[in-house]
Amino acid sequence: MKILFIGNFSIWMKLHLEHLIAGYSRAGFQVSKADYHDMAKWCGLPLPGKFENELRQRNLEKIVKQESPDICFFAGSIIHFDLERLKSYFRGIIVFHDYDGPRRLDLDFFSQVSKNCMLLTVSRYIERELKKRNCQAFYLPHGVDTEYYHPCGGTTISYPDAVSFIGRATTRRVDICQRADIELMLYGDRWKNTPLRAMCHSTRNVYEKEVVSIYRDSAAMINILQEPLEQFRTILSLQCFAIPSTGSCLCAEFVEEFPEHFEEGKEVLLFRSPEELPDLLKKVISDRKWAEQVGEAGRMRCVREHSHFHRAQQFYKLIS
Repeated sequence: MKILFIGNFSIWMKLHLEHLIAGYSRAGFQVSKADYHDMAKWCGLPLPGKFENELRQRNLEKIVKQESPDICFFAGSIIHFDLERLKSYFRGIIVFHDYDGPRRLDLDFFSQVSKNCMLLTVSRYIERELKKRNCQAFYLPHGVDTEYYHPCGGTTISYPDAVSFIGRATTRRVDICQRADIELMLYGDRWKNTPLRAMCHSTRNVYEKEVVSIYRDSAAMINILQEPLEQFRTILSLQCFAIPSTGSCLCAEFVEEFPEHFEEGKEVLLFRSPEELPDLLKKVISDRKWAEQVGEAGRMRCVREHSHFHRAQQFYKLIS
């Protein structure tokens, strides 16, 4: 079965999609890819406005006719395309995998999309709410390349007392990190403009292998929801699988999807309010052996159940 993956093959998203494609290939799918940014360029240059959109539609048609896929799989990129137009010349399965849930897109958007394609989502909330509207949606969480994130078969901790956070410095995240009551190592270009700039270990954004090194070198990694996801308590982000895959201890904000993927207190550590975080982090620092055991158990769970290969198998069951 042939799949054409359509997405944003640049910066950090490129890495995720390359890992995703490798997992589906390992599961037996024939795979090809198309970058929706490149599809909107003429002789390597982007075109403005409606010309850009029209060029993207024409290039998609050209690629689909050349590749003859059985499945067009939009990896978080469907907003750039006219699905009715795609259906006029493509008779296969159209798939959209939502990565953002209620953070960027609303239920009306998802309802419209579900009329034209198979809708997958990393959010149980979106799946549930769409079913209330009699729309078809399927939950398929993120996967991870467990070899990429744990390449050496063991974890060497360069900063044994460090608790780190990588991500955008939003107002809510700054507030929660201020309450942590321990010294943190913060990574990202926006932290230098916050009251926590003294804890900013890097004033630039970090990517790829550098991220893996930070995960592996830290006693624990914090994961904090972006606004407005804290209102819905949904979506296990990519980091919620990548961090445990390194063998590092994940201290994450609770969302409803956690219990079906990780065992709390044994494979990941969770906090339900900012007030719970300081005691959790102090325990990690004071009992390093326990934190290492949690990290290793989380890694083994990812190896057993959460690779892209596993997700490709789950996807195959959905379309069979």
